[in-house]
Amino acid sequence: MEHVSSPSTAFATRFRRAPNRRLFAGIITVIITAIGLSIAPLGATASAATAPEFTDSFDSARDADPTYGLNDAIATRQTGPGKGITYTRAHGLWTTPASAPPSYASQVNHEDFPGKLSFWARTSAVRLDAPVMTDTMDSYTVTARVDPNANSLGSNADWVSLMFATSSATTGYVTAATVDAGLTVSRSGKVMLYQRGAALWSSELQSTRSASGFDVSVTVSAASSASPSFAVTVNGSTRASSLAGALPQPYILFGAYLSNGSATTAAEVSTVDDLTVSRVAQYVDSFDGADVYAGDYGLNQNLAARQSPLSISTSYSRVAGHWSNTATPPANRSQVNNPSFANQLSFWVATSAIKLNAPVAADSTGAFEIRATVKPDPGNFGAAGDWVSLMLSSSRDARGYVTDAQNQFSMTVSRNGTVALYRGGVLAGDTFTAPSSSAGYAVSIRATDAGATPDLVVIVNGVSRTLALTAALKRSYLYLGAYISNGSETQLREVSTVDDLRISRVDQFPTLAYFGTYGTRNDDNAGNHVPDMAGISNLHWINVSPTLNASPLTYDTDVFASCPPRSCIVYVGSEFFKPQTPSQALPDLSRWNGYVQMLQPYKDKIAAYYLQDEAYMYGVTYQQLDWSAKAVQASITAGSIPDRPIMFTMTYTDIANSVAVPPEVDWYGMDAYNMTETELEWSANRLEQMASDQGDRIYLFPPNVPDSWNAWTTEQQILDRQHEYLRVANRHPRVVALLNFGLWVNTGAAGSAPRQQTYVPRVFDLQERVGDLIMSRP
Repeated sequence: MEHVSSPSTAFATRFRRAPNRRLFAGIITVIITAIGLSIAPLGATASAATAPEFTDSFDSARDADPTYGLNDAIATRQTGPGKGITYTRAHGLWTTPASAPPSYASQVNHEDFPGKLSFWARTSAVRLDAPVMTDTMDSYTVTARVDPNANSLGSNADWVSLMFATSSATTGYVTAATVDAGLTVSRSGKVMLYQRGAALWSSELQSTRSASGFDVSVTVSAASSASPSFAVTVNGSTRASSLAGALPQPYILFGAYLSNGSATTAAEVSTVDDLTVSRVAQYVDSFDGADVYAGDYGLNQNLAARQSPLSISTSYSRVAGHWSNTATPPANRSQVNNPSFANQLSFWVATSAIKLNAPVAADSTGAFEIRATVKPDPGNFGAAGDWVSLMLSSSRDARGYVTDAQNQFSMTVSRNGTVALYRGGVLAGDTFTAPSSSAGYAVSIRATDAGATPDLVVIVNGVSRTLALTAALKRSYLYLGAYISNGSETQLREVSTVDDLRISRVDQFPTLAYFGTYGTRNDDNAGNHVPDMAGISNLHWINVSPTLNASPLTYDTDVFASCPPRSCIVYVGSEFFKPQTPSQALPDLSRWNGYVQMLQPYKDKIAAYYLQDEAYMYGVTYQQLDWSAKAVQASITAGSIPDRPIMFTMTYTDIANSVAVPPEVDWYGMDAYNMTETELEWSANRLEQMASDQGDRIYLFPPNVPDSWNAWTTEQQILDRQHEYLRVANRHPRVVALLNFGLWVNTGAAGSAPRQQTYVPRVFDLQERVGDLIMSRP
């Protein structure tokens, strides 16, 4: 297919028609069968007959600049155990421009097309950020509702495309060589099928439009074979074809060709609605493209490109992988993309292991699955019994050896096909033998009730065993290792490999429970921005208090209407100290008592109570601060307000001096915005020391705009800071919340000004994705 605006003759005949001005709705249902691991069916029903594990209604998103709702309200508009998947825009053009289309080219829940994904302004596409995951019947199912040229302002030949691509880096145009299979459905009802740039049909499949549009089903069977069957049905019209090459577990993309697109509603728009996918793999690592000559032998290099786009660069750590030695092994023991073992994780020299730093997470039904292809000693330099291991441990500090008692489950696959299963570090039952394959050993580990005492179904090259465990596996760390009996520093000795790691779900931020914004409603001048953030954040700092101690006091209680349950931190500093002169405590608790009465209708909205901000910097004494903390605690104890954490924020100088903190405080915070990661790490350690009660938690303030008050001048610097704070939070389990600071806040610094989301579109996009992952957690 060529450039549509300057088409070839064949293309012009097929796709360019006179416009039809009728408005309609279309339906697409796509049923696809594929597998990438050659796992034999275990008798389960095909995915086409089961409820999908992922659905997206595209409802309730906030369609606004800069991200136009694409990833807003994921936690509420998506359902099913696989929910929580974001989208990424692709340019969707036949050429290869340098960047994705403008954000407004694809929108979700636009007021003119509510509850839909809509394509505007130009040819473009979006990709679901997690690939399909096959079921035990070697199948998966995708459905959607599409409406090409929904407002009848383009040509009848204009289309919506549904594409399947094994590479997440595809351009998103239906005839791109990186699109393994793609359908176009035009407004006129003509359907075409393409594979890797070539038309598979010599003529269109013609369907008859119904009142609701198009019902389309596509079934691909034997998809891991050399010639999968690809059968298409559109409103009763059917055609079957054979694909040239396997179609294993692809990414899903939607796109649209708009012959009359522009940035206004007077031009053509096409839509997609009600997407469902039978199963998804939220974490993928292909181990492709890393630079093995980088400082860490490629282990954590090129993560963004080799992992599924849903991952926020989930890293690995080297661990001993030894029965007695606990020392971290040298970096050359585990490598990624060594030229002799390209695009694979390889274990060298001696026995060792690595840990995925995000735990495997069961979905809302208690299920998870892990898949990988392992090759123990493919060069036959060691012993036939040398193995690759996969382990699941409740400890993030395990040694990574199969007989470690901290492992709820572990397994080894030997070069000769012998498979051993372990429970609690002890061999469980007899070993069994899996058939060898030149591709290695395809391993699947499946749990269906990980939160209790699950039965694990283990499949190795089609041979399955079930192992009953005695401990829960709801959130366990995955370790991968190898036993090397004849290794050396050279390539002339034993090396074992792991490839194509896929996990149904991981928790990238296992201890970070809250992700939100400071100043979501700061004052009357800044306005209420809780509605802006409610779809992507679960914690909102709000100040509803009048700025003066006027009489009568009038609180802006309308803000609470936009607060989801238990999401808003209420600022209470102004109820104990003069708002304009914080060092001056109010004479009594009269204002606080009135505040408590004001809160009565909104108690379900409260997430926490925030004491006087940076109190010591403003001259507040410990006695005054303790007075206010005790008053809040007394109201909690009396049942007047709900039992929620009491928060206290200090400065960098405060924590360096280990200032006194009232014992009523539950969450300890510190706000400094121009720290290096080393200083941030030190700050987290110091806060942990100050929060001596193990039940106390810590929160931090990542800067989210470049400005004079934080010394960061570019959006890229802010993006780097955001990732630093996320890394530090993962290293410190007591960091329970991040409150992003800068949007809408007037700091008073010279040259500073309140900033909107449009000022930092890439930062805002990242924050949407992080918030989605946390809010969609089962």
